[in-house]
Amino acid sequence: MRAFAKTTRLAIAAAAGLALALTGCASAPSDGGDTGGDGATEQPTTIFVDTTSATGANEIAKVGGFFDERLGELGISVEYTSLGTSSQMLEGIAAGKLDFTDIGYPGLPVGVAAGVDFRLIGAASTGGGDVVFVAPDGPQTIAELAGKKVAAAKGSSGWALLVRALADAGLSSSDLEIVDLKPDEAQNAFLQGDVDAWAIWSGQATAIDDSNGRQLTSGEDLGLIPGALVTRTVHAENDALLAAYLGARQDAIDWLESEPEAAIQAIADDRGMDYAVVESFLGVSGPLNLPLDDALVAEYQQVADLFFAEGEIATEVDISTVAATDAFERAGL
Repeated sequence: MRAFAKTTRLAIAAAAGLALALTGCASAPSDGGDTGGDGATEQPTTIFVDTTSATGANEIAKVGGFFDERLGELGISVEYTSLGTSSQMLEGIAAGKLDFTDIGYPGLPVGVAAGVDFRLIGAASTGGGDVVFVAPDGPQTIAELAGKKVAAAKGSSGWALLVRALADAGLSSSDLEIVDLKPDEAQNAFLQGDVDAWAIWSGQATAIDDSNGRQLTSGEDLGLIPGALVTRTVHAENDALLAAYLGARQDAIDWLESEPEAAIQAIADDRGMDYAVVESFLGVSGPLNLPLDDALVAEYQQVADLFFAEGEIATEVDISTVAATDAFERAGL
């Protein structure tokens, strides 16, 4: 097991379980839109957008009405999902039940290896906030997790952080028991003492405080990797749809920058959260709406290469095959 340097935005992830779960999933056609004989694209009547991240541009565009405004001009209604993990989002895309979402960077190589029909169109978030929690009197170092039970949602950025931290300590995931749990299930298991540690994005650890949890390591300690913005392949060549979707995301970020109090309050009201909590989440991981460049694709490729080298995916993958590097340009952004 090689030890990897703590380089900024460089990491490995472990998601063989997700790859197995997704293998064989068909990209069932939904209301994706077709190109007619005159070359014009027939728009879908409804699209599904995931808003799992409370501080993501999708959520802000939802509460600000920007999706309704821009997509409504195309005659498209928007339905919202909150699927929770990258694995569930990839499954939604594979089944044709999810159209646009942010996913953690570990989902990219896993999705490609599993044959999910998707396109990477941009960077969606700064990528901060991943944490490995232990009990206040729990292990003091990552090395002390050897032989312990650790909760992590496979394919998530929290899980990837755990694997990165283990590698940095000279360990591998085989040196402990990783329990694949959804965030709410994992939180309950952690609080009840059924697991010794929990790898998670801190914004989903809603019941953890100094009385019951302690941060063992974080993504900031190891270097951040941006979250990824993905869509179904059927939408990647639909310039009008991309312009409306990406434009609404940009409207949302502009609103957050110009009227932060109003935007944060709208998120808090929508989620039933305290204003201060939303504000703190934004301080940990902020929304992005940025096009791909060669450097970012190369970093995602490094993740994929390390994934394969560690045996977490069965085949080598080429991230550039799913990278729509011109999506923002075609959207006029």
